[in-house]
Amino acid sequence: MIQILSQPISRKEWIILSKQNNLDIIVVLWTANAERVCDVKPGLNTTMHELEAFLKANKAEIPPSTVFAIASINEGCTYINGSPQNTFVPGLIELAEHKDVFIAGDDFKSGQTKLKSVLVDFLVGAGIKPVSIVSYNHLGNNDGKNLSAPHQFRSKEVILL
Repeated sequence: MIQILSQPISRKEWIILSKQNNLDIIVVLWTANAERVCDVKPGLNTTMHELEAFLKANKAEIPPSTVFAIASINEGCTYINGSPQNTFVPGLIELAEHKDVFIAGDDFKSGQTKLKSVLVDFLVGAGIKPVSIVSYNHLGNNDGKNLSAPHQFRSKEVILL
């Protein structure tokens, strides 16, 4: 059985949902807009203990995607991140390993990125070498607005190794 929830639920509701529907596995799929990149720094999120202490102190520095990932991991639920920010900071990865919970993903590239990737592949295959591809979001799903903030745009930057 697959049940899709379109809004967050409380921990109590999560447990009730699981028991009422006899669910063996719950997978949390994060599909929100890009968030600002959270700095990785000692005392904040480099260990699972730092991350949990910071969360308990109710600091605004922890992005929502990381908060939901922590909740998912603590409930033993697989967490798949479909957004490009750095949700999986070292402390979160350590927590997932400690709890033996599967986490995955860093961007579904479901919008313009995917379209541009397919288009570039087609053009290169046709012997045309694009020099630049520029686009803008005219449909208004908040990506453009969200990515106008430098900390959030960092999540979409391409890093060449």
